[in-house]
Amino acid sequence: MGEKKQNNFIFFDSSTSRVIFGGCVDGVPFLDMPSLEKSKLSRELPALFIKYSEKVDFSAVSRIFTGIGPGSFTGIKTGVAFFLGFIYSLGFRNVEVLSSFALAAALSPESGRAKLVLIPFNKGEFFAALFDRDLHPLTVDLFLKPPCDEINNKFKDFVGMEVDLVSPVECGNEILPELQKIFRIDSCVFDGFALRPGFFSGLPPQKALDITTEPFLVNHVVAPANLDNSANLYLDKMEADMTQELSKEAILEKLAQLREEHAQLDKLSTELSSKPVFTPQDEIELNMTRKKKLQKKDMIAYYEAMLKK
Repeated sequence: MGEKKQNNFIFFDSSTSRVIFGGCVDGVPFLDMPSLEKSKLSRELPALFIKYSEKVDFSAVSRIFTGIGPGSFTGIKTGVAFFLGFIYSLGFRNVEVLSSFALAAALSPESGRAKLVLIPFNKGEFFAALFDRDLHPLTVDLFLKPPCDEINNKFKDFVGMEVDLVSPVECGNEILPELQKIFRIDSCVFDGFALRPGFFSGLPPQKALDITTEPFLVNHVVAPANLDNSANLYLDKMEADMTQELSKEAILEKLAQLREEHAQLDKLSTELSSKPVFTPQDEIELNMTRKKKLQKKDMIAYYEAMLKK
């Protein structure tokens, strides 16, 4: 077994179609950012992990980070599940969670400018965060979509700031003209990422999960970018429920409610997908409905696990 050192770390993120896997072990950095379709993650990720297991002494790692989004709901859940299984097979139990915004900003080329990070959601919709030149967050978890005046309002305190627009995948053409009215965008960075070992080894302790006891229902995965109730994706009481003791009766009541909500969403999903004429708005509604179904399914699994404790 290798000797664990504080500056030995690995990280993983699957918030976009460009999966990020990297780290630094015994002074040797590595970074891989393959473009993988969501449907192929279950086949490609094990091969990626095995490839580096043959080159890197993962037993010497002392810190493990995983990106928690926001981004592709299915991509995050599938990717993180495989990554957690991989690190568990190596004998690790704990993982520190990190926003995908911070990870993209830290890997983007150093330029001395602020970083405006975009992560695509649906067509024409993006999650965004702004970091200063030292990678300190200025504003995070912004959900950008038309109309444009909402975008202007979200960044009203940063008009004229010189920034690099950063994303692991090429995106943002739809809103780039509006962003250029607010920021002085010096460059659009969709490639040329590199590892900054000092950023990760210097990070203070992040929120940590014991993957053997805690379900991976962290905020970004269940509620991307803290979307408000108009999208029905933000669970106001979820975190409160997860940190308090609930009686068996209360858990059963929640399960009954969640199962009923899941059944209603399933019915709506079937009705939408069966429409003889399918409009772009129907497609958006169907995608949102399917995400809500997955959300309810996760919560059902969480409360069922609570019953077994």
